[in-house]
Amino acid sequence: METVNSSPRGGRVTVAGIPVDDLSEDEALAVIDKLIESGSPHYMTVVNAAKLVAANRDERLRQAILESSIVTADGMSVVWASRLLGRRLRERVTGIDMFERLVGHAAARGLRVFFLGAREQAVRGAVERLKARHPALAVAGYRDGYFAPEESEAIAGVIRESRADLLFVAMGSPAQEDWIRSHLGSTGVRFALGVGGSFDHLSGLARRAPAPFQQAGLEWLYRLAREPRRLWRRYLIGNTLFVWLIAKQTIKKSGRV
Repeated sequence: METVNSSPRGGRVTVAGIPVDDLSEDEALAVIDKLIESGSPHYMTVVNAAKLVAANRDERLRQAILESSIVTADGMSVVWASRLLGRRLRERVTGIDMFERLVGHAAARGLRVFFLGAREQAVRGAVERLKARHPALAVAGYRDGYFAPEESEAIAGVIRESRADLLFVAMGSPAQEDWIRSHLGSTGVRFALGVGGSFDHLSGLARRAPAPFQQAGLEWLYRLAREPRRLWRRYLIGNTLFVWLIAKQTIKKSGRV
């Protein structure tokens, strides 16, 4: 997969071994515009603490992130970590916010969009709501994310036949990153983004954290409060490992190891 030095300032901050672009949301959109115009396939990955921890254990996920044309901070924990490392990322650029911006951008520019992933009810509901919001949106197609691995090439062929320009994949991590990395070249699309649970949120099947939690970077706390039994262990272990990775990087940078 072709990659580019995507940041307009040439600015990348390495967090837990992964270079993250220092981009605002508007700058990221401008970079994506240029990538789309290039005609070559490109993709963007957003990272939070959990994904960075996973990338330090899962080489396939790590490579998928490293081969991305743009990598942005989805979680405020990544922005906070960059401060400790001495070079602060200006802001986070989340997957769901970038997704919604790109859909509006596609509608304004006449770009065709394909939606892949989640449950059938979720992806259909998300498409219906986005069409209502953007009547000019050209939906190239959509399908759910429940299929066998051996069906992937056939699905990539369907996307190619749809003549889609943009592809949004909602399979969760690391499945969506792996699928995009492995099959983007077969789809014929010019730009792809993994969007996690965005279809569930847009369809109304799941609730996103209220704006104050989003602005404070505490969406994880909202989710934990709603599902403590399911999430407490994941957040306790994941956040501890992330702090350990940042501590190791800070110590190494200071020359003590």
